[in-house]
Amino acid sequence: MSESELPTEILQAIHQLPVDAETIGGSLAATWAALSTEARAELRAQGAPFAKHWVHIACASPFTRRFLQQHPHRLPGLARGKRSVLGDIHALSSDAFLAALRQYRNARMTEIIWQDRQSAEHYPDTVAALSELAEVCLQQALDHGTGTLRRRHGIPRNDAGQEVPFTILGMGKLGGRELNLSSDIDLIFCSGEEGESDGPIPLDNGEYFQRLGRWLIRALDQRTADGFCFRVDMRLRPFGDAGPLCISAAAMEQYYQVHGRGWERYAFIKARPVAGDLSFGRTLLDTLRPFVYRRYLDYTALTELREVKIRMDTEQGGRHDDIKKGRGGIREIEFICQSLQIIHGGRQPALRSANTLDTIAAIAHAKLLPTADTDLLRRAYLVLRDTEHCLQMVDDQQTQQLPHTAQEWRRLACSMGFAEVSALRDTLDSLRTQVHAIFRRILLTTQDAGARPADSNGQRLWQSAQTGVLETVPTDLLRGFTDPPTAWTRLWRFAHSRDVASRLSTEGQRRLHRLLPRILDLCSAQPSADTLLQRFLTLIETILGRANYLALLAENPPQLVRIAQLLHSPWLAQRLARFPMLLDDLIGDPAVDPTQWPQVLAAQLQLAEDMEERMDALRRFKNAEMIRLATAFWTGDLSVGGLLPPLSDLAQLTLQTALAWAKAEMQRRHGEVRGTDGQAAPFTVIAFGKLGGREMGFASDLDLVYLYDAFIDAESDGSTPLPAPTWFARLGQRLIHILSTLTRAGSLYQIDMRLRPSGQSGPLVTTLDAFGRYQRESAWTWEHQALTRARWVAGDRTLGARFTALRAEILRQPRDPAQLAADVRHMRQRLYQAKIIPQDVFHLKLSPGGLTDIEFLVQFAMLGACSQQPALCEGTSTAAGIAALTEAGVWDKARADTLLHAWQLYRREENRRWLNLQDNDIPVTEAPRQNALQDAARAVRAMWQTLIGSYTD
Repeated sequence: MSESELPTEILQAIHQLPVDAETIGGSLAATWAALSTEARAELRAQGAPFAKHWVHIACASPFTRRFLQQHPHRLPGLARGKRSVLGDIHALSSDAFLAALRQYRNARMTEIIWQDRQSAEHYPDTVAALSELAEVCLQQALDHGTGTLRRRHGIPRNDAGQEVPFTILGMGKLGGRELNLSSDIDLIFCSGEEGESDGPIPLDNGEYFQRLGRWLIRALDQRTADGFCFRVDMRLRPFGDAGPLCISAAAMEQYYQVHGRGWERYAFIKARPVAGDLSFGRTLLDTLRPFVYRRYLDYTALTELREVKIRMDTEQGGRHDDIKKGRGGIREIEFICQSLQIIHGGRQPALRSANTLDTIAAIAHAKLLPTADTDLLRRAYLVLRDTEHCLQMVDDQQTQQLPHTAQEWRRLACSMGFAEVSALRDTLDSLRTQVHAIFRRILLTTQDAGARPADSNGQRLWQSAQTGVLETVPTDLLRGFTDPPTAWTRLWRFAHSRDVASRLSTEGQRRLHRLLPRILDLCSAQPSADTLLQRFLTLIETILGRANYLALLAENPPQLVRIAQLLHSPWLAQRLARFPMLLDDLIGDPAVDPTQWPQVLAAQLQLAEDMEERMDALRRFKNAEMIRLATAFWTGDLSVGGLLPPLSDLAQLTLQTALAWAKAEMQRRHGEVRGTDGQAAPFTVIAFGKLGGREMGFASDLDLVYLYDAFIDAESDGSTPLPAPTWFARLGQRLIHILSTLTRAGSLYQIDMRLRPSGQSGPLVTTLDAFGRYQRESAWTWEHQALTRARWVAGDRTLGARFTALRAEILRQPRDPAQLAADVRHMRQRLYQAKIIPQDVFHLKLSPGGLTDIEFLVQFAMLGACSQQPALCEGTSTAAGIAALTEAGVWDKARADTLLHAWQLYRREENRRWLNLQDNDIPVTEAPRQNALQDAARAVRAMWQTLIGSYTD
């Protein structure tokens, strides 16, 4: 049949081709001629869409064109979307098996290419199908090879007689389920324990699996008359080509603990079991996860990645026509993703994806890069991978080289749907330029990272500190420092300290020499340069022996400005020096939405193996979130109104977590206290004060009351039972221990139990009924004042709801206004007399017109009005109380605004002073601050005088 006898639609499509029209026409005519009459009729019925697509495939992929010419009967199935099925080929001889496997591979490859060149985006489906094809071929080869070995040598077993497992780890693009059209597959073979097979000709397990590995490589990689399946690359295995083909799990774990290199960590990001015993493979990767991902922000691995990139650039020799390894190519996108995974993946499990597109999405969700960058990386990756596929589908060859001839450029443009070659080249150039810009911003070369201007004052000062003498102060280099001799002494002693000389590796020295000039330049331009330098050097001395934290600062020059801002706070400076791991939270991790705290905490606690580790993990979580809040407040990004509720919610989550541990411990030791219905007797924690009002500050204690509901003569049901009062008292003590014990990560909170009935002389835990009797019959007015800021925070919610109802009952009791005012004045006078306040200071809390007066005014108004307006009982915070009293008409708006302004001013000042390590005594010499405070205090005192009367009885 001649080309002219092809259907008109096909001929028209051929004549529009930009390349190889004559050759393609002849090939398609030969294929068409070999089809049956029925097949031609079926294909004609599909009309122009089929014709255009067949011609398009024939132009884009000579490999596919030749395959269909050899196997024309496949064409109708392709048009119908039919998928090839591999039958049972295990009984075949080895040669017949290899032939059948290759024929199946070629058929599936053709089907994948056919589908890939359909209109719309098919990249995810294409790479998933290619990865599945590789896994099928691997598993088929493994099954055939295992069957052959077992017939002669039996089953490999360990010393206990158990079958030894074998798994194949897919690395690289196979591991990421993103294999390309002509990709190598990177594999690692791993087996279980040593031993021997149990067949007629036994083999040592090592030799058994070596033979199996050699067969697998031959089955996939060997080129026969039918082609090949997949080229196999085993160089990622331990010790590379010098190592055994198959390694035991124990030897592998030992290798990565002792010999593992930085680039191998990157390689294992994409590791995935792809054939053999998948469960064994997953368990193996779980044991290796600590090698890949650190619990801290890990910038130390960037050096290795940069060196890999430098070697790649050297191999390219200045050429930029490789879309994988060249500038702005696929590998740079992968390096961007993998660097962020290595740095942040230990703390953010969502980043631990083996798939590049999934990783880009996770990076975007974690806000590790601007949205514009992640959008660009995704688009560029899809275009570059599509280009790669179009290059490789030409001859089923592994290539990423852009065309060198005009004809091949026209073929590539046609394959990718570009009308003009110039449009394709412009698109590729633009995307690669933008990718490389992001790459350079994130992964500077080692030379760039270390570059400093030759005339940098900080550079010269640091060099002088290393080479100069202590007695000669270079005052000309210490501009900006108020006390040059002291600053010089501190810097010189740091430069000559034993830690700098002996604790740093060569790479650590390089990082320090990059870091110190930046710090010195930064300090000299900041207010309080002397103090800032002192705090920077204290922080660096703390992290000198921790390469990851030194790298964290050295690799993040823009973050140094932020760190300097924080070091102006003595409290933040002390926390960072004491717990350097907090740098991870400040620099690397995005702020966590408080609504997500429970999930984040649960994920972190999963890594803890015992109570001690759990207590440390809980403290680290609390410290991290508190320092994030402190940072936002210190820098002005968070108002005091936005600070206090999350600080309170953080304390409440911590309390609930600790209570669950304390209860589990009591149940384990002594069983459960149960009621007559067989249910566990309830226990609940009520918060008073700042936590009760959701207005915790940085220095707030937890004012708590424990309540339970059980018969006094009840006992726990464990092997060592305890009476109910004792059981719940120990539960409360255990909770206090978990919260207040000092561990390596510090303590959580100080606990104050003095608001319980009868104060410190009363029992630690009481029943709700006894608490209610006390409140009705014996409580003082100040205890009812405290009740206005009480709420359930942990434990049994039903019992907590009963407490809330009791609270409302007590607060709604009618009260004599005069007696109420007298009681409030009396309590206020006792507090004032308990602390001597010098005349030349204003105490934020206790001075007349201070915080205590505002709180007492709100509580006085609530206790006086709740009997007539029960809704006033609902809120527990001071600010909510002011708003409720205004809405109820008890106070006018002017009075409420005055109190609210003063309260916010005091609480802001109180928490800023805490971050400055200052107490609440503000000297009158601080005139600007005092003027605002005194104005507020006068207004509060005037309101007190009007509503309650004199400050004395």
